[in-house]
Amino acid sequence: MFTYFLKCDVEKAREVLDGNYRVVELGGAVRLVESFIAFYAGDMPLCMYKSWRMTYADVSQLGLAKAEVLVRKEGLLIRLVRPDEKLGLPELVEGSPFVIHAMDVNENGVIYRVFRIGGYVELVAKGVAGSIKEAFHPKKGVNILIVDLPLMPKFQSLFNEVIELSREHYVELHTTMISDVCPLCGGRMEKRGRLVRCPTCKIQLNRDVNAVWALARNIVRRLGREQQLAELREIFRLYYPNV
Repeated sequence: MFTYFLKCDVEKAREVLDGNYRVVELGGAVRLVESFIAFYAGDMPLCMYKSWRMTYADVSQLGLAKAEVLVRKEGLLIRLVRPDEKLGLPELVEGSPFVIHAMDVNENGVIYRVFRIGGYVELVAKGVAGSIKEAFHPKKGVNILIVDLPLMPKFQSLFNEVIELSREHYVELHTTMISDVCPLCGGRMEKRGRLVRCPTCKIQLNRDVNAVWALARNIVRRLGREQQLAELREIFRLYYPNV
């Protein structure tokens, strides 16, 4: 549900895990220390990562209990999951095709885009739906549902839909504002009503449109799929040729 990349001593991490991949209970090798994700070797932390999403989210409401840990070339991929959530971090990283359902939830409904990545890249759907389930249509391949969902009482029904879907699909919840980040340079966009403009790249987009591109880009980068990240950038330029 929450996926992070932590740079650390790979050999020491492999010793702790007794291999390259392992599912562990939270509180052991993987711990939540306030809003930090930490990987421990006994009582010594090998590495930590500040999670802004943990800062703004009510972690107890999410019911996180386990962590998948995968050793990579320069560090660890850690994915925090609920007890009944689907496991398979290696599949997320290496699986192909790779399908991202990115959704931005706000007062206007569920604004979504679907990206196919892996051998082919295509923006295959877009629109506004009344619910998460209405917008989410699983496709052949590794499906990931990424949701920018405010954890507020009035969005509780949508939150419950996301939790339900997480039993069968990979779900990434975001609770930070990402619509103000430029999809090209990563810089801060200037707000102009419902539009945002990058002073460096000179591009201007609807905030809702920009948010879903950022959601897809973030998860691809977090999983270390650099080739797909480059492909995603190219498809963005295809749909916005004047950028």
